[in-house]
Amino acid sequence: MVGSRVSFAKEDIGGEILPILTTGLYRNTLDALREYIQNAVDAAADEIRLIIDPDVVSLTDDGSGMDRDQARNAIRFGVSDKSPLENVGFRGIGIYSGFNICDSLEVYTKSRTDGNTYKLTFDFYGIRTQLLEEQERRSRGLPPALHLERLLEQSVFMESRGEEDYRGFGTTVVMSGLLPAAYGQLNDWGQVVEYLRNVVPLPFAPDFKYGKAIEKRFLQRDYRVIPLQLQIGNQQGALYRPYTDTLFKNKGRHAPAIFDIKGPNSQEFGFAWVCVNDARETIKDIKLRGLLLKKFGFSISDRQYLEPFFGRPTYSRRITGEVIVTNERLIPNAARSDFEHNSTRQEFVTQLPKLTRAIDRWANNIQESERAREVLSKTTQQLVEITEELPLLQRDRDRLLEYNAKISEINRQLSPHRKRLEGLDPEGLSSNRDLATGAGRLVKAALAESRRSTLRLETEVSKAVQREASLRPKSNSSESAEPLGIFSLVEQYLPLDETKWLEAIRVLDEVIQGQQLAPEVYQAIVDDLREQLDTQL
Repeated sequence: MVGSRVSFAKEDIGGEILPILTTGLYRNTLDALREYIQNAVDAAADEIRLIIDPDVVSLTDDGSGMDRDQARNAIRFGVSDKSPLENVGFRGIGIYSGFNICDSLEVYTKSRTDGNTYKLTFDFYGIRTQLLEEQERRSRGLPPALHLERLLEQSVFMESRGEEDYRGFGTTVVMSGLLPAAYGQLNDWGQVVEYLRNVVPLPFAPDFKYGKAIEKRFLQRDYRVIPLQLQIGNQQGALYRPYTDTLFKNKGRHAPAIFDIKGPNSQEFGFAWVCVNDARETIKDIKLRGLLLKKFGFSISDRQYLEPFFGRPTYSRRITGEVIVTNERLIPNAARSDFEHNSTRQEFVTQLPKLTRAIDRWANNIQESERAREVLSKTTQQLVEITEELPLLQRDRDRLLEYNAKISEINRQLSPHRKRLEGLDPEGLSSNRDLATGAGRLVKAALAESRRSTLRLETEVSKAVQREASLRPKSNSSESAEPLGIFSLVEQYLPLDETKWLEAIRVLDEVIQGQQLAPEVYQAIVDDLREQLDTQL
């Protein structure tokens, strides 16, 4: 018929939309845990308990629970009453996140306002069976017969348990019959802990000294954390954010800083807490380097997201912390890999370079102060060692010259840091200056005395040679008295200790060379002397 129109009908939504959506949104088996924990957070729970033992997963919270209408609405697919501006899970699909990891899902909930217990049942095994039958039909060339409504109405339902006190107020989620692909991962303590630490708004660990201070700032911003108890088999314990004092080189000497993130007209996007390593090096734990985006306490992407916004990656790798997003218009996308694209996200992204530059300046100032302290400590120790050794080196001219150069180098190293150290450690700087001044004076005095001693020795030897020449008898005969030798000359005029003997011989050697002797004549004298010494010694 001309002009007739065929509208889209419920039968046109195939049943396979369920595995397509759940697989696309929850690629990691552990994402299902995140979704159910998010529901507990949205319910204002004060504590969550997660038990995996071994093919049953149960998650219990003490939140507000659900009344009859809320429980009925919870089983809907792709329809949610939650506000995306106020809650984490809002797409009406999160409750189906266990579809790919278990055979059945049961939810028990009880609200303080209602008093009745309600049970929601999801027969995921039955749904998968029907989907396999539908695939078999199509393989035989038969037309599709299984649409989404029919698929779910046979396998998903809600029932009232009256005032039965199942477990007090709140909600319990039970996943039974874990599939082989999920069983191993869910029973791996290390994998589960590492995942939850990064995606759940956990409190800080007791062995992170700045944790309580940061949590106080969280409370000022109306940002909640929630304790989580985990048990897998016989292993159990409370989970915390992954930050500890051991993350830092020297156990964390610098308190965290808080940076506000604002746009035009003072538009609030959130805030960041940041800690910097207390050594001028990257944080060793690669998984904790950089900043992690958080919305409602849950992670957005990973720590690589913000690194490109740093002018240099240096400080992105020397810091750790989180960017806490509070703006209601910044909505996480389904995969939690980014925020949905809108004008608010665009403006937020333009503010990130400003944030990273502010962090750069803060971190650089701290680490330059660290560098100044290191140089001060090192040079002070060097000066102490020099001062202790100087009394033993009064006659060692070479070592004195070496220490004189070393003191100059110490002053050169400290020079760029003096102004900063005047504010950081004025007493330490003053002590260093006094040591350098004192050591310098001792070295110069010792060098001056050494020079005076050398000059005196040279003068005495020269006079002795002149006296010997004047006392030598003159004779016209062919025979003359035996000349006085150098050894006798020095022994007669200069009774010296061993050190001055050596210095006297050196002076005599210079005197002999200075008698305008030809090099070959001087060398002949030396060779003759060596021959005599070889013969007599």
